[in-house]
Formats: sequence, C-alpha cells, structure tokens
Amino acid sequence: MNKSKIIFLFIFIVVLFFDVLSQNINTTSNQSPKIKVISTPMGVESSRPRPSDSSERIKYEIEIIKDSAYYSLKADKMEKGVYIPFFSDELAKGKVYKGQEIYFEMVPDITNPSNMILFTYLLHMTRATYLQTDANKHIKYNKFESVDQQKYGLTPLLLCYVDDENNQTENLLKKFLKSDLITVTSIEEIQEKILKHIEKCLFVYYKLIDE
Repeated sequence: MNKSKIIFLFIFIVVLFFDVLSQNINTTSNQSPKIKVISTPMGVESSRPRPSDSSERIKYEIEIIKDSAYYSLKADKMEKGVYIPFFSDELAKGKVYKGQEIYFEMVPDITNPSNMILFTYLLHMTRATYLQTDANKHIKYNKFESVDQQKYGLTPLLLCYVDDENNQTENLLKKFLKSDLITVTSIEEIQEKILKHIEKCLFVYYKLIDE
C-alpha cells in the first residue's frame, strides 16, 4: 500500500469516528429528553443562539440574610421526582455574606415547543441549558412564588417540564397556581405533590449552604 492510500485510509477512519461520535451525542432518546449546557463568558462574541424577542425575561435579585454561606444555583433534571445527575446541572456557585445580593436573569425560550433553551445570564457568564423532547410533546414552564429563604433553605425559582398532548402536567399544576405562580407551603410539598407526578422536568432553584 503506497503512502497516499495510507493517508486516505487514516482520514477516512478519523472522519467516520467523529461522525459516529456526533450521532451519539445528538441522538435524543425516547426514554429521556436530551439536556446539555453551553457556557459563554460575558463579552465574548459567540455564534451560540440567543433568545427570541418574545421570550419572557425573569430577573432575580436575592438578598443574603445569613452571616456567610455558599450559594448554589441549580437546574436539576428530575424524572418522577428522582434526581438524574448530568454533567453541568450547577449553573453558578460562590461564597456570599450578609447584606450582599445575587443578581441573575433567566430567559426560557420555548419558541420551538419541543426544544427549549433556558438562558441564564450571570455577572460574568451566560449559560444555555437545552431541553429537548419528542415532536408530539411540548415543553412548558411555570415560575414559583417567592418564599422565605431562611425558612425553606432551598428556594424554588422555575419549573420547566415536558407535557403530553392531553396537558396532563399543566392540569396538575393548575391546582397549585396563584396568579400564575406555583404556590407551595414546603419543599416536601413540591417533591411529593408535584415532582413525583411529572414524567420529566428541570427544577431550577438556589440554596444557601452554611459553612
């Protein structure tokens, strides 16, 4: 085999490998919606998608009332109330002190109802969390009513969920809506009465962790 044929064979094998790898990454399983996260530093020009103009922009200003603590902003993938780890469910973390405020903005873009992009704008970083499902299902979201962080510890912010053609999950959540916000009395109520009854969702929240 001459040198040119060896080079051609090597290139062919490399191209085939990456083609198979790409298919494995981009295939959406029928059993579980695909989730991925992309991070872009602020000020860096990027070809990443941006939210549509019609998407709702949700701004959060969280005042820290503990003397000092670590905070964690997370988007947990849940299936019937069970946490399913994925590589980057923690959107932000850091140490904070009493009197400080945490600022961030979330934009759930459901222009394509089977392919949601949750944009999270932080002080020095933009995160894009993708949630995809089958074409015959839809992704929706609801915000949570503000709660006392000192009482709850874990503060729910947003619930992005996959719904079927019969709007089963949307109808479930209507029982907990007050002025279009999910209203609960405890984190246990979210787990037992909401998350356990939703097939697949992203549960977005932040929590303060004592040192």
